[in-house]
Amino acid sequence: MQRRVFTTGFSAALITAGLMRPALAEGGDGFDQGALRALRLQFGAGEIQTIDGFEIGGGHGAVGLRWIHAQPSYNEDRIDLSGTAPVVGALFRTPFRVRWARALPLGTLDLVGSHLVGHVPDAGRYAQGAVTIGAGDHSWDLRGQLAPVSATPGRGRRVGAVRLGDDGRLLALVDATPLL
Repeated sequence: MQRRVFTTGFSAALITAGLMRPALAEGGDGFDQGALRALRLQFGAGEIQTIDGFEIGGGHGAVGLRWIHAQPSYNEDRIDLSGTAPVVGALFRTPFRVRWARALPLGTLDLVGSHLVGHVPDAGRYAQGAVTIGAGDHSWDLRGQLAPVSATPGRGRRVGAVRLGDDGRLLALVDATPLL
């Protein structure tokens, strides 16, 4: 009798996993989660820009990152399993849109040349922090930590906002279409 119960339960689990596989797929269509990709964005006016810097600044200096290599990218068009049982939820990356909704608003985000520049108060307190940039259904986890940089002069065109995630990671949402 126990064998039948086990077999039935195991079969149901396999069928459920097979049905959920498309919904749980980490990207599908050949998109490898965490693959290194350039942060290339197309803005509303058709302008295409490869982003190679991120910084946040306020009245007391700036912290940021510059890069010449591609960054780990993720397809964020997937279901959220973070609210499930702790063991299961910990196995899956929480989608950017969920992290964004939970995050604390910090400031605005401008495009200045090829850099994204966040305007937030007391930027120095985020030194050594990590950053995720989201656009459309994709995100990029910037490698490295924020460090003091020379502030980018002037203000650019407003393209998004910056928030502080509940895990301490800075989240930058850019109103643009990713070009992968």
